[in-house]
Amino acid sequence: MKNVVIHQIVTWIFTEDQLRAYWKKQKKNLPFSGLTDRQYMKLAEEMLEHSSHSQLEQHLLGRGWRTKEEAEGKVIAEDESREDIHVEIIDTNAPAEPRRRMLMDRVREIACPHCSFTFYVREATSEHSDWTCPACGNHFHESKS
Repeated sequence: MKNVVIHQIVTWIFTEDQLRAYWKKQKKNLPFSGLTDRQYMKLAEEMLEHSSHSQLEQHLLGRGWRTKEEAEGKVIAEDESREDIHVEIIDTNAPAEPRRRMLMDRVREIACPHCSFTFYVREATSEHSDWTCPACGNHFHESKS
């Protein structure tokens, strides 16, 4: 059997109220208001890990109720320590500051010139590369930009 695995960069949004409800279900002794930024981010990751596919729909940007505006505001804290996940706490009541484009470490974005499918390659370090598009199967040469 041949399987196709698609890796995709997605944005999950967990609101303060959703996290508070999840925290209360856990019946921890520490009050929710006493959590540090690091604990707050860890709680969101734990909620992500323990949610069903249907529960995750409500947290996915562009699906359910999550809108682009809920991911914009002043970044209070962030965790960039891992190459495959980036976590931020955003105050949506504060104006957004100019931000750099988030790039996952050691991941290169490549767009197929034939079908416009975009895929990501980990550890792609060469200046010029020959690629085969995983969507349409066409071969192409691209210079690293």
